[in-house]
Amino acid sequence: MFKHIAATLILLPVLAYWLVLSPVIPYKNIHKGYYTYSYDGKWKIAVYDVSSTTPISFVQYLQEKKYIVLYNKNDEYIGQITPLCYQSLFDYNVIFPNRNRDDLLFLPKECDYSIPAVNPRWWSKIIKFRLSL
Repeated sequence: MFKHIAATLILLPVLAYWLVLSPVIPYKNIHKGYYTYSYDGKWKIAVYDVSSTTPISFVQYLQEKKYIVLYNKNDEYIGQITPLCYQSLFDYNVIFPNRNRDDLLFLPKECDYSIPAVNPRWWSKIIKFRLSL
């Protein structure tokens, strides 16, 4: 009984990581990105295609779904949009972080596409750890 519970406690996070986060981990040396820079040169956003690492993400890859990653001026990963919601990235306006705002914002806001530059969200912390390995 204990072994089944322990196996479940280990396998559920691994399965969740594979299903939710593996398609949206940016490997700059593998994935070609499209970059936009802030006017002051302090920030860079990259638009990447979803990787086809799961059956669901394979369909998203065929539909040409994309996700956005925020980097600082030293090309360090800061965070990215939520991996749980996708909207069209063709018609959007970007508001970069500045001294009055700590988030990268996208308008229109069909999904919560803000990327905190100071306090990253849980998925950005996990992905940053994964990229550091």
